[in-house]
Amino acid sequence: MSHGPSGEPAGSAINSVHLLIVGIVGGLIGIYLTPFVPVVGPIFPALGAVLAIIWGADAIRRVASYGLGTGVPSIAYMVLAIAIIGTLAGLGIVSLPVLKGFSMIAPVLALIFSMIIGLLIAVIAKKIVGMKIPILERCTLEISGAASLSILGFSVALSGSFVYTDILTTVVAPGFIGLFFIMNTMAIQHPYNACLGPNEDQVRTLKCAVSTGFLSMTITGILAMVIMGLPGFAITIIGLIGWIISFRSFVKASYADAASVKWAGLWPKVEE
Repeated sequence: MSHGPSGEPAGSAINSVHLLIVGIVGGLIGIYLTPFVPVVGPIFPALGAVLAIIWGADAIRRVASYGLGTGVPSIAYMVLAIAIIGTLAGLGIVSLPVLKGFSMIAPVLALIFSMIIGLLIAVIAKKIVGMKIPILERCTLEISGAASLSILGFSVALSGSFVYTDILTTVVAPGFIGLFFIMNTMAIQHPYNACLGPNEDQVRTLKCAVSTGFLSMTITGILAMVIMGLPGFAITIIGLIGWIISFRSFVKASYADAASVKWAGLWPKVEE
């Protein structure tokens, strides 16, 4: 695939900087709104997490377009691990007595810590391992930030708070953090992994990213229903509606771009 001067794949209809801004601003606003909006507050971080997933999926598309696509799941799983470490470190450091009274900066620190760790890993991969990808540092940094906001967004939706102890009690201790690790990895890496090829299109890939983001939101809502009741139900319904609309749009785009569509039938009952 050919690339422009900035390293973006040729034919990108949406500027990556715009997606970065939407992912960061939308993700942080959603997280910060949670404590201030009664009952429906957890909906906002879940929606912010969807925006972060879209941003991360675009960054995956940009960095993975330099190869054959075999590294898409690898970089996603690596970066989600980075995001969990950076996010918990950012939230945890604010709980120290020396930073008492600065709890509001916790989500920003979680984002910054994750992006710094992602950048360091990318530098090691490029300078020591020898990976020759021009935009590796920038994209790994971006994916780490997107992964952090998506993990934190769904965690806040589940706990109703971005306080470190609340996240530990509601998300980490019951093991939901493991689910978010796998779920968010799939949500961020699947769109490009599913759409890559000679006729891959950014808009169609991002439509798939919207659908995976809303599907993850739906799953988070089901978990939240068990914990907090009505807010979880609202998250589930909004996520389900968003998934139906976005997946339908993705399927339509796939049909429109395909040379032909044929039903191949189900697999045979007996091996031939």
